[in-house]
Parts: sequence; structure tokens; C-alpha cells
Amino acid sequence: MFFKLGVLLSQEYDVLVLEDLNVQGLIQKGVTKSRRLRLHDSSFSELRAVLEWEFRKRGKLVLPVPAYNTSRECFLCGEINKGLTLKDRVFHCPRCGFTLDRDLNASLVLLKRAGWVPSAVPVELRPIPPLPSLGLKRRQGGALKQEAPPFKAG
Repeated sequence: MFFKLGVLLSQEYDVLVLEDLNVQGLIQKGVTKSRRLRLHDSSFSELRAVLEWEFRKRGKLVLPVPAYNTSRECFLCGEINKGLTLKDRVFHCPRCGFTLDRDLNASLVLLKRAGWVPSAVPVELRPIPPLPSLGLKRRQGGALKQEAPPFKAG
């Protein structure tokens, strides 16, 4: 599964930006035994190794960036929202008022740390293009759907 994902992503994209996670540290800091086991079973390290290998094999760029506070840092002003918890799914900056989905904000922070400069169009207004190789097509209103292959009788 990881190899298929690595091939798919490396064929579609030229740059891989990922969090430089300390997986062993996450496992050791797990609050409960079940959380530690889930983190151990998640295979983050294996996924990262496969993705990096596939991208480098094709001569593409891999940029691991520091993971510290990516979910709490404001993409626009850089302020750290210390009051944000894991249950909060929306990021709101107490300094500049920027509000965005927590995961999207964190991904933008990662891109910023990797040296990406946003275009003039706010990223919230630009749809993320679907991967054509997944058979995903854009519907009216920006939603994605996956169509089944045509049925062939006989």
C-alpha cells in the first residue's frame, strides 16, 4: 500500500514537504497505553521512508521541515496559539484573527517553513486539484466524487 501511494504521489508531484517527526518521542510521550500502541502501529517511519525513496528515485525534491508547533502557529503572522488543544479542529489566531481548518493551517505552515511563497490569490479560494490517476473528478461546488469504471457486458 505504501509503495503504491509513493509511486502515485511521485508521479503527480515534484516536491514532497513533510513534517520531520520524532516518532519514537511521540510513542514514548503517549498519554495512554492505547495511544502509544496506535502510534506504534501507524508505521509513520515506514511511510516516510517509502515516500522519500520514491521521490528521490525519480530525482524529485524531498523537504523535511521541523514539526514543532505546526498546528499552533498562525500561517499569516507566525503567532503561536498556546490555547489550542487536540480537540480544536479550527485554528483561530488570537493576534491577527486568521481562522482556518487546523490541518490546512498546519500544512500551510509546513509549506512556509519549506520556503514556499503564496500567490496573490488567497489559498482558501483556490481548490486543490484532484489526482487524475485516482479517477476523481470535480463536481459543481468544488466537491469531489469517484466514478466507477464503465460496465462492459460480455
